[in-house]
Amino acid sequence: MITLIVLAGALSACTATPPATPPTGNPVPSETAAATEPDRILIGAETTDVVDENGNVLLSLRYSENGDEAVAAAVNILGEALTTHHQDGSSHYPDMDGTSWGGFDIVVNRYSSEAMPTGEASRYKPAFSVWATAASTDGGLAIASVDGTIVGDAFDSVASGQDANRVHIDDAFGVRSVALDLPTSFPGIIADAGMELPYGVIAQSDQGSSDITRIVAPIFLFSLT
Repeated sequence: MITLIVLAGALSACTATPPATPPTGNPVPSETAAATEPDRILIGAETTDVVDENGNVLLSLRYSENGDEAVAAAVNILGEALTTHHQDGSSHYPDMDGTSWGGFDIVVNRYSSEAMPTGEASRYKPAFSVWATAASTDGGLAIASVDGTIVGDAFDSVASGQDANRVHIDDAFGVRSVALDLPTSFPGIIADAGMELPYGVIAQSDQGSSDITRIVAPIFLFSLT
């Protein structure tokens, strides 16, 4: 928040001669610009934006840019995080360090510098991802996908009418996923059952739930395990 304060003071003059009739006029009032407050977090395929009530972007986090810098920028506008967490990597995922504001996390990916053992070109590697696990942060800031979907919406309603390649059901774990926003510039493509499914904003419903339980971006359209 940037607050501009303009102070106007009175200028007095003294002379050796008797003072003239003082001039008429009103003093210049102090002016304070209204502070712009964050109103909601909007999760898109290429950026997550923090906007004010008029939709003005106060902070734009691009997933291809430095993750630690994204966390620092978010702290400046969202306040201090509630918790941090670490997850060791696996054959599918890198080490990850998460920072949470309660309902909204920024997860920084810590990739290995090793080349792919097959010699293939590296797929798209976002520097960080964002996770929404509630419709608002603990501080009361609303969280939604750019299409308006929030955690708690009915999964079937969100998935209704979507193309088949935008909906995925994990038979092993019972997690259902649906693409909410797909990218325009990411080079990474993952093939699943003959369908090309790029990274984007994905809403997921855990086993046994009829509602969306989290929104993640950027991630490809596989259910998380």
